[in-house]
Amino acid sequence: MRLLRICPLLAWLLVVGLPTIAAAADQWPSVPDHDLRVELPGQEWPLRPGPRKFAVLVHYPGGKLANVTAQTGLMLTLHNWGGTDCVGTASPHILAQRLNVVAVCVNYLQSGPKDSIEGPEPYDFGYLQGLDALRTLHWLFAGLKAKSMPFASDRIFATGGSGGGNVTLMACKLAPRTFTAVVDLCGMKKLSDDIAFNVPGGSDLNARFHRDPAHPFALTRDHQELRWLANPAHLKAMADLGTPTKIISVHGVDDRTCPFEDAEEFVSNARAARLDIQPHFIRKEDLDGKVFLSTGHSLGNRTEIVFKVAGQWLTATEATALRRPGPTDFERRDDVRYPTSNGSFVVSYKEGYPVGRFEPAVAPPRYSDHLDLTYYIDADGQRQAVKTINDWVTRRRHVQRHLESVLGQLPGPLQRVPLDVKTIEDVKVGTIIRRKLTYQSDSLSRVPAYLFLPAAAATKRLPAVLCLQQTTDVGKDEPASIAGDANMQYALHLAERGYVTLAPDYPSLGEYKFNFGPASGYASGSMKAVWDNMRAVDLLQSLPSVDGERIGCIGHSLGGHNTMFTAVFEPRLKVLVSNCGFCTFQKDDVPSWTGPRYMPRIKSVFDEDAAKVPFDFSELIACFAPRPFLASAAESDNDFRIDGVRDCVRAARPIYELLGQSGALEESYYPGPHAFPANARQRAYEFLDKYLK
Repeated sequence: MRLLRICPLLAWLLVVGLPTIAAAADQWPSVPDHDLRVELPGQEWPLRPGPRKFAVLVHYPGGKLANVTAQTGLMLTLHNWGGTDCVGTASPHILAQRLNVVAVCVNYLQSGPKDSIEGPEPYDFGYLQGLDALRTLHWLFAGLKAKSMPFASDRIFATGGSGGGNVTLMACKLAPRTFTAVVDLCGMKKLSDDIAFNVPGGSDLNARFHRDPAHPFALTRDHQELRWLANPAHLKAMADLGTPTKIISVHGVDDRTCPFEDAEEFVSNARAARLDIQPHFIRKEDLDGKVFLSTGHSLGNRTEIVFKVAGQWLTATEATALRRPGPTDFERRDDVRYPTSNGSFVVSYKEGYPVGRFEPAVAPPRYSDHLDLTYYIDADGQRQAVKTINDWVTRRRHVQRHLESVLGQLPGPLQRVPLDVKTIEDVKVGTIIRRKLTYQSDSLSRVPAYLFLPAAAATKRLPAVLCLQQTTDVGKDEPASIAGDANMQYALHLAERGYVTLAPDYPSLGEYKFNFGPASGYASGSMKAVWDNMRAVDLLQSLPSVDGERIGCIGHSLGGHNTMFTAVFEPRLKVLVSNCGFCTFQKDDVPSWTGPRYMPRIKSVFDEDAAKVPFDFSELIACFAPRPFLASAAESDNDFRIDGVRDCVRAARPIYELLGQSGALEESYYPGPHAFPANARQRAYEFLDKYLK
């Protein structure tokens, strides 16, 4: 349970006892003539359907509307997570007087400990809360105009501490052309998995979301992406809209409640998007005993911090005072749109005040023939010939979305936790170091793996190969040559040929304990393995001994199709080998794919019917183009029919030809059963050498 944090120096900011004007859900009250508590209509909260109201506290310079002049601006000052009124933020009275603004505190959605900390519903983390803050600004903006009161509509500011800093930045995001400047005081920058699901990580905050997508408190990928304030695509969208806002972000370097690393990421990504951002990272040398008292979450006197870091831009009488160019979003009355993985969030200002909604993306069209890659289906449902690279990109996008409909959605950047590599042991194998290690794949899982380092790795950067195991209880020990079939020791073999190699356990095999199901956050073992493999590429690229532009992947059987699934999503894998790993579903035993370790949706959603499965391996191979791919297969394979392999390669070849790399798609067929004999391995190793060396 989260304790309500109220800094002792700021306890005097509590505002109580103001009379209240109530507002029906369809009625906006007039702006009051003096300082007052007012209720405004909020957007419906889906977790508690029905009309909703929230309170705001209005503070005029000198306490009276009559004191508002043509130089008076508007300013939000927003409380912390668990607080109400003006707790944990800058004093509205002082802001109103010293900055000549109408300062407003907002009791946005889930204000107070009962709903934000003790309540069963997950914490909103900025979205509807930001809309509440913006509705407050619009009400004040429109209300002053309705009274023909002169005010400085180009001086609109916001500040807030902790949760209020989060809402401040979210309001700026949802209304990117409205604010002149905002001051974030140690606010949350992203809804990371540790905060969302109360798992170990960088913060001890608990937003009470659920991983199970069927749970009413599930966190969707899209909502998490919206609440990532450092989202590069969204920062770029703000820049494209021409946001004029100066963003001042104040954060203690030792803050663990709202991790400092998140603040660094936010500033870095905002700068990359060319937004006007001014960071103030508070270190020990900044502590002055008056304003800054801590390098942690509390910071110090949050009222005086605003003046210290931003006073020159916020004070109307200063020569450096900022004025916002252009009209606000309230006046523009158009839409602000932020794309996410499965659609877009849209904030409409059609009515002046903001109304947020999510627009799901249109489902990709179904393809009846997965062996015909010479066409795509356009937005009107019509077949169009694949004649250009852009035509293929459209079909490829459909293939990837259909693959995700079976495997589950690929995790996004928010799931990319620090690798935190831990070495367990180093063993010398000839001149090679075999290092046993684990790495953090996501917030819940550590992946056991073997890393092989040739002697040359001590002096130069080498190509690397990710080596994926077949279905065997000994897991990574087999490609590492510790146990299992001697024909499957490709991690050691390739290290002997001069590659850095990495052999991870597949989820639930070897030493990798993994519980499949909704609580894992993955719809299939196949997608879990894909993500683990992508993190393995992160690990390889982090090594000074690896040339990050020369990484390949090889696997037999389970490792073969694991290689293929991963390569669809991971462009950093430049050369690919699948041995006895696939054939077209039309010539395969479809029910064999449906266990939790693989793709259970093939049974639960697609009825174990090859005609209903929305992708095939022919399309996956085409998705690799123009990267080199070797389809290696046994002519008497009882698991994957050789003619089904040939069908897939034949179907994908036109795409390789379209991209000018027909020679990069190779086939290697050899007599015998489902295995990886020496002659087939030699051909595979030479293929890797051809492109990686």
